[in-house]
Order: sequence, then structure tokens, then C-alpha cells
Amino acid sequence: MREHLTAVAAQHEGLRARGLGLVLRDGRTEIASVSLQPLRNAGGWSATMMVQCPQALAFCQQWADGTPTTLLNPQLLMATTSSGGGMPGFADQSGAIVRAGTHDADALALHLVERLSASGLARALAWRTASLSLIDDVVAHAAFYAWPLQTVLYIAHRNGLHADDPRLHDALQRRAIMRRGQRDRALAEQVLPAQ
Repeated sequence: MREHLTAVAAQHEGLRARGLGLVLRDGRTEIASVSLQPLRNAGGWSATMMVQCPQALAFCQQWADGTPTTLLNPQLLMATTSSGGGMPGFADQSGAIVRAGTHDADALALHLVERLSASGLARALAWRTASLSLIDDVVAHAAFYAWPLQTVLYIAHRNGLHADDPRLHDALQRRAIMRRGQRDRALAEQVLPAQ
């Protein structure tokens, strides 16, 4: 499995194979990771994704406005698993785990690395630049983010958007993002002044 992970990592700047996964780094700082988890009792594999981007985390903590993190680990901005439904595309039918089946070891390893790449690698790599595509990810997977609104605001801030930018309209209308109603609208306007 290591050689397949190393081959994927070699295609992307800052990506390294580690254990049963891939870690995106900026210098020595870890930004995000995707990894495989064996499920011995279930006879298969699941995938996990974590975002610990320190710059984004610091921003979100600064603008948390008294809102506690929704994650158990306060050092993570986002954490999800395929078995929890946060990595669509990892498993074909069930969407949660890849069964080990009767594959030979190398074919299974290649299949697992391909599924891991398909379900989480682009999302992890997007954190290198805080790509605008991540706003859609936060909207689609808000339950897996420590602070969904603050994460959207961080991405918007990094990309120079204003509170009234049409690219933010959908996100700032969603109940999963704007949990506290008017209080969150005021926060959005404070962090991202209008043009």
C-alpha cells in the first residue's frame, strides 16, 4: 500500500505518504490529511479526513464569538469519516466502507488508495490555498466542521470576498451555517464588510 500512497503523493506539492494515509504540509506545518482505517470486525476499510490548518483554526477561534467547537478535538477544524457519511465516493454501494473481499493484496491496496484519492484528496488539497470550492464543502458537510460559519468567513476573507458577494449568498442563507440567525449575520458583516 505504501508504494501506491507514495505514487499519489509524488504528484502533488507538499503531499507526503504517512502510515496508511496522505498528509498535506506547508513546510513542517500539517494542513490536512486523509487516511485509511482497517475495520477488522467488519471485514473492510473506512476512510478519515482531518483538517488542522493552523491559520484557519486561529481565524475561526478568533471569530468564534462564544460558540464552542462542535468537534471533540479542539485542534481540528474539520474531521469526518466515510463510515459517518462525510466522504461520499469512498465506497461504491454502501458509501461507508470498502469490503476486503477476495482481492489479492496489491489489487486491494491500489483500489483503496484510488477510493481514498477520489473521496477526499481534492478536498484536502484545496486547503493549501483555501480555495473557494471549500465553501460548497462546508455547506454540504457543515456537521463535520468545528465552526461552519467561521470557516466560510475564513475562506471568503482569504479570497477577498465581501459579505454581499453572490458566491456567499447560498452559504449565508443555510441554517446549518447561520445557526444563530441575526447574531451570525452581524458577525458575517463585521468580518467581511460590504463593498
